[in-house]
Amino acid sequence: MRQSVYLRLAVFLVQLDVKREDAQWRREHRRVQVHLPYHLSAYMLKDIGIDEEQRMAPHLLSTSASRKVRHLRREYKSRLVT
Repeated sequence: MRQSVYLRLAVFLVQLDVKREDAQWRREHRRVQVHLPYHLSAYMLKDIGIDEEQRMAPHLLSTSASRKVRHLRREYKSRLVT
């Protein structure tokens, strides 16, 4: 027996929706990778919130440090390019 066109279309649309949701989740939970021009010790990296894979690790930062990083990031992004 062959599947109907409507059934195939429904399966295709559900697959697209699942892929879209997966891509959206990955975008929201992407971990930012940091490229530092010089070598820092593991302890210093942990202090600034970067794990051993050179990725941002928000769970390593204290609340005051994460707040400061957030403000610095916002200030950096808001600078006018001249």
